[in-house]
Amino acid sequence: MTVATRNMEVGQELPPLRKEITLDSIRLFSMWANLNIHTDWEVARKAGLPAPIAQGLQSHAYVSEMLTNFFGKNWLQGGKLSLTFINYTMPGDIITVRGTLKEKIAEGPVLRFNCEVWCENQAGQKTVVGTASAPVD
Repeated sequence: MTVATRNMEVGQELPPLRKEITLDSIRLFSMWANLNIHTDWEVARKAGLPAPIAQGLQSHAYVSEMLTNFFGKNWLQGGKLSLTFINYTMPGDIITVRGTLKEKIAEGPVLRFNCEVWCENQAGQKTVVGTASAPVD
């Protein structure tokens, strides 16, 4: 697995992370305390949705997992993340979390890597887009 190093080139892709979305995983993430658009087909349909939808924070967690894998402790100690949710994630989707190194900025003795990050479903449609950054020793 590729991890962040100072000599990485702008434009380089971060190692992707793939997640299969199931109703059980959505319910587990939602703590299935009650019936709502995240846990129940009928409630979701009454709300005009095609199916129960994953909470945005579930995709957020997957992006953070990819960034933790790439930046290690530096992500946990100095990472920044901003996301916009642009499409639903539903049971049966296979989500791939991706990222690209956009720039390296000197911050004293370390570099801060600024990255573009996103999630896309099996059809290649983006569901989440955003930016992330973390220091690299």
